[in-house]
Amino acid sequence: MGKDIIPNSNSCELYFEEQDIEAFIEKLEKTYPGVQYVNRLMTHSWGQKVICFYDLDGNLIEVGTPIV
Repeated sequence: MGKDIIPNSNSCELYFEEQDIEAFIEKLEKTYPGVQYVNRLMTHSWGQKVICFYDLDGNLIEVGTPIV
């Protein structure tokens, strides 16, 4: 597209769901010990657990438990 990529810009977010989020976090931190968190594991008022972090390319990633 001929445009500069701005890492950590927060202009968009990739979202994934994970049933066992605690195991996901353990694997994430073991594989990428320097992971840069936006927020560590938190629970929203509606009960969904989520984490938000930057991947190695500076993309904003959110992983949450499925909303039941």
